[in-house]
Amino acid sequence: MKVGIQIKRGLNLPLPYERVAPVLKDLEGTIRRFPKLRKLTKLKKNAYLWEMKSIGSKIPNIAHEVIYAAQYEIDTAKGELSWTALPKHGNATIEGRLRLKDLGKETRLIVEMEGELRDVPVPLMYRLVAAPFIQGRFTYLVDAFLQRTADAVLAEPARGAGSR
Repeated sequence: MKVGIQIKRGLNLPLPYERVAPVLKDLEGTIRRFPKLRKLTKLKKNAYLWEMKSIGSKIPNIAHEVIYAAQYEIDTAKGELSWTALPKHGNATIEGRLRLKDLGKETRLIVEMEGELRDVPVPLMYRLVAAPFIQGRFTYLVDAFLQRTADAVLAEPARGAGSR
């Protein structure tokens, strides 16, 4: 079964844009905050193969180990980290972006992603509920990723703070 994914989520951080902007440059560190990431393999410059742990639920036997590859582009002027799917890698195609929006004393982290999971094993009796269920699980993972990213940024000391 194929399952479409379309997510747009955001989170405000009580920090100015300059304190949050380094998440764009730390590509691998930022990616590794995504929950259920089992293995991340660098394919070439700014291109990675994701191998995720099972997403779903074993009780109704709706679970899928998502594998996909993406090419990342960092645009610091736009405050954006975007990714496009690399074909012929895995069982999914996922594209999207992480944007930072300057709100003055706050910064909004926004994740948008869309794509398709292929070959999702779903028993016939659960086919009607599988897509919204899996979409909900992905939304939960994106929310957790945003929170982990916020926590990491909040834990970083301000540059220039402290003694020299």
